[in-house]
Amino acid sequence: MQKEMYAEAGEFYDVVSDEQWRLRKGAFQQVLSGLSDFEGAVLDIGSGTGHGVVAAAEILPGADIFAVEPSPTMRTALLSRIMQTGDLRKRVTVVPSTCESIELPQSLRAVLFLGCIGFMDDEARHNFWPKLATRMSPGSLILFDVMMISSPQYVEKMHLAEIPVGYNTYHVWIEGVPEGELFEKWLLTYQMMKGDEIILERKVDFLWRTLSLEDVAREAEPHGFSFEPLTETLIPSGVLRKIAS
Repeated sequence: MQKEMYAEAGEFYDVVSDEQWRLRKGAFQQVLSGLSDFEGAVLDIGSGTGHGVVAAAEILPGADIFAVEPSPTMRTALLSRIMQTGDLRKRVTVVPSTCESIELPQSLRAVLFLGCIGFMDDEARHNFWPKLATRMSPGSLILFDVMMISSPQYVEKMHLAEIPVGYNTYHVWIEGVPEGELFEKWLLTYQMMKGDEIILERKVDFLWRTLSLEDVAREAEPHGFSFEPLTETLIPSGVLRKIAS
């Protein structure tokens, strides 16, 4: 994983992610609902503030969940959500690590790989598929997503969000510039405004390894995964389903 970019702008994270999760939660839960009779845990990689944890817990009430999150800022919000939501404190184990170094559960019915696949370098990502495959039985699955672009390119600055909270309004802008032949550098500007007055502003940037859904599918296929695109999600998303070896 990359540098701790959430230290500067973590308080703005859910301004964007709340809306995104409202639009795609149903599609993800529909896929996960087919695993209710499976054995094994749910592994949520890059859990962030816990949206995926809650979605999986609601639809798979008997499953243990391992929430992997390297960012201390995100873990603070994640643990707050866990402690305040139903019986999650009995079912969710928070793992303060990157996915490259975690000790995997013995059996996995589902892996959530959302919003973070482009943060892994190529070697780590290639090595991760066979590790997952050994812990997954036929029919178990990986939910994953990528960004809207699959190759580095210039992306003009756009207004990503305008969310009122009380008397303030939160704004998010994003723009992208190529960084070599494989990476996109994303630049984000976060603002908290009261009327026309900027109360707080933060600027962050991060590198993302550009990949398409098909790129990921080709990587995972030799390790016994078949690919299914999801069409009812705001962000390009897909399913890697374990097939018999």
